[in-house]
Amino acid sequence: MDDHIEDVQVALQASRPIREHGPYRVQIGNEALQFRAAVIADPVPTGRQVLEVAGVQPVSEHLVFQVLVNGLLEELRPDETTDLRAAGVERFLVFRNDRSFRFDLDGRMFEWGGTRISGMTLKKLAAVDLTTHGVWLDAPRGEDIPIADNELFDLSAPGAERFFTGARKITIIVNGRPKEVTQTRLSFLEVVRLAFPDAVINETTAYTVTFKRGPVERPEGSLGEGESVRLKNGMVFNVTATDKS
Repeated sequence: MDDHIEDVQVALQASRPIREHGPYRVQIGNEALQFRAAVIADPVPTGRQVLEVAGVQPVSEHLVFQVLVNGLLEELRPDETTDLRAAGVERFLVFRNDRSFRFDLDGRMFEWGGTRISGMTLKKLAAVDLTTHGVWLDAPRGEDIPIADNELFDLSAPGAERFFTGARKITIIVNGRPKEVTQTRLSFLEVVRLAFPDAVINETTAYTVTFKRGPVERPEGSLGEGESVRLKNGMVFNVTATDKS
């Protein structure tokens, strides 16, 4: 029923030319990078037209950014136009704010329309694995500051902040020895192999896994075959092997 609408995202993914005439389906997101579809008739819309189809009011109190092919953001002023057929832009971000903020993320400069930004959003902008990576504020004169996924960092302070991402390391204790992992969850077998690297589950050998100092929803307990558990820094595991023969 929507065959008359040109989906810009689909066209780009298929590496085919975008149709010369509209209407066009684009994606409009918020500061959490949550997107929804919207339809624009004009192939060369202004920033004001994008804000109007986004349904925000009043338009004068909002900013709109294009999400470029390289992942960077570029503000689209109310009277400035973008060509949906040629720019390769199918996503826009809309913010309620009167000014934008700049920050450095993994060596690339970003413009952002919100006063605050979450750790999760920073990781999405950096295009890293959301489960294994973390993000930190670069503090040249002190210890770098981790930004939690649900933490909202205030960008309004003077100057441009520098953030960087990297593999998140969680230190757990397995049979009295510290182990560094990047996963936020470990399965029964993964824990066993941290204690016994050559472990194989078979008819002659059984393993028992217990833990303590875990996350608040499950601070202690046992782990059975086929189960997994969410990790917490400093979590303690005890793994024992039993010869069933």
